[in-house]
Amino acid sequence: MIFDAIELENVGVYGGQQQLVLTPEREGKPIILIGGMNGGGKTTLLDAVQLALYGPKARISNRGKLGYREYLKAAIHRGSDPSEGASIAIHFRRVVDGEMHAYRLLRAWREGAKGIEETVEVLRDGEPDPVLGEHWDEYIESYIPSGISHLFFFDAEQIKDLADGQQAAELLGTAIHSLLGLDLVERLDSDLLALERRKKVAAQTGTELALLRAAEENVGRFDSLLEQAILERGSLRTEADQLAKVVTQCERQFRLEGGDLFEKRVELEAELKDLHDRLSIEENVLREIAAGAAPLLLIQPLLANLENEATREAEVQKAQIVLGTLEERDQRMLEVLRKARFAAPQLAKVESLFQEDRQTRKKLVGEPCHLHADEDFVTNLRHLRATALPEARANMDHHLESSSILRERITRAETTLARVPAADAIGKLQRELETLRIRLQQKMGDINAADAKIQALSRQREAAESGVEKAREKHSDEIFGDESRQRVLKHSAKVRQTLKKFRSTMIRKHAGKIERLMLESFTQLLRKTSLVTGIQIDPESFRIDLTGGDGKPLPFERLSAGERQLLATSLLWGLARASGRPLPTIIDTPLGRLDSSHRRHLVDRYFPVASHQVILLSTDEEIDEDSLKRLQKFVGRSYSLHFDEALRSTQITPGYFWNHEATC
Repeated sequence: MIFDAIELENVGVYGGQQQLVLTPEREGKPIILIGGMNGGGKTTLLDAVQLALYGPKARISNRGKLGYREYLKAAIHRGSDPSEGASIAIHFRRVVDGEMHAYRLLRAWREGAKGIEETVEVLRDGEPDPVLGEHWDEYIESYIPSGISHLFFFDAEQIKDLADGQQAAELLGTAIHSLLGLDLVERLDSDLLALERRKKVAAQTGTELALLRAAEENVGRFDSLLEQAILERGSLRTEADQLAKVVTQCERQFRLEGGDLFEKRVELEAELKDLHDRLSIEENVLREIAAGAAPLLLIQPLLANLENEATREAEVQKAQIVLGTLEERDQRMLEVLRKARFAAPQLAKVESLFQEDRQTRKKLVGEPCHLHADEDFVTNLRHLRATALPEARANMDHHLESSSILRERITRAETTLARVPAADAIGKLQRELETLRIRLQQKMGDINAADAKIQALSRQREAAESGVEKAREKHSDEIFGDESRQRVLKHSAKVRQTLKKFRSTMIRKHAGKIERLMLESFTQLLRKTSLVTGIQIDPESFRIDLTGGDGKPLPFERLSAGERQLLATSLLWGLARASGRPLPTIIDTPLGRLDSSHRRHLVDRYFPVASHQVILLSTDEEIDEDSLKRLQKFVGRSYSLHFDEALRSTQITPGYFWNHEATC
């Protein structure tokens, strides 16, 4: 199935006639990106698609407790004439019996003399199809059951609720029943049970019949109370969702006003003090280094000259000591050579060598000495230049670099602190946010109380139903004397038991495939194969159990908020894949409250492959400039929704925020 276009006329914030072409530009560009600010009509588009398809069964965001006709009346654009009404037309294509057919579904309504009047018309391949229009509800239920529509058309900000085990179990129960056609089994079971009741009632008279009717009236009373409690719970959930959106907007405003910095003020001040303390320590170390040999680094050339001079004077001193000794030694050596009758030429040569050596030493002894240093002076000076000064240089450079880094961090911290708004400037917004959070928490408490009330009423109804069964079974031997009636009741009970086994077997048979697809989807989104290694579905309660990388059960609460929201997205994605239906995906508020890293997971790994046609309804803060660049090559068409204050109507223009031409 492919949505080719949607036409709106006087629907919600859309005054007059508006059209969106939704046909993907070409293969590989499945995304239709629609941008708009809050209140600009994004959610109205999602509601319009579901309203056109499902009518009274549509899952509409702001219907609340309104009846269907009341909702249609409220959905007419305020600036238009209610008698002219509103309409939604969807152009789509789908393959039937191997052939592609084009459809145009029109749902229109207006306020007439007897209230809201609604019509549904269907064109097939350009020709009116009155039979299909008359039986559209049955047609769409057979193709896309309303019970699984939320797998393909959903508000991503609300799927965070699915990360709660109970909410996920409810979703799975509804979706699996619709996917496997088990709603028909449930209906058959109910019909058989009703048949048994009629047969049993027909056989009862007098007191037994009165008791049975009283018991059934008791069940009916609990049915009414339970239905009312469920409606109240739904209303509370709607109010909580609306309040959550207000909290999100207030949190966004709080961040824009510097609220995050204000809340971190004490932490920032402590960090700045710690940085100053660390800088003081570094400066003290540098002072200690400066008190040692470090200043001599400034005169290293002079120290080299000093070492050379000290070495020379040490040689002069040695020459003075040995000169006298050498003269005596030379005379003795010559005497020894003469007595040994050494040849005269050689003797003269030796004497000349001795003389030259002494003359050289005499010149050295004659050089002036200024330092008169002791023997250890040269050794200490060499150690200073070769070891002590390089160590001082390295130590000083290290601490100078540390000091420089600390000063930079101090500058950044002081700049950040300077941006912290004053308490009187942010206080009002902070108090408003705290009040909203408390109200939301109280509303969630009301929802929990409503859930508890529903569970209690369900238990009481089960007890009442059990009382009905006991009343029917009382004196059964006397009551069911009729052989034909007994046979019907007997076989009906057997069939219901068989249906129960069939239902359980079907769920067990397909649960493995659904579990695998959910796990594949979650792994593909998060790319953490060791975080969750298994997803199990209880075939009776539809409770979801996770297995961690260590092979042990992993509670939902152990996952981060972002991981839980990705898990909820994976549940929807896995169920949609399990349905085997090639349907478009429409996502309102696509990135919800995810942080930047988890947003990238959805942008890179989900949106481009979620379906062959993906319609994203986003604000400029969700699909921002960075996300737009990442999605660019997958975007076939884009639109912007602009609310015109003068016309009190939203206008649709081609192109997304920032660079329109790049995404048209």
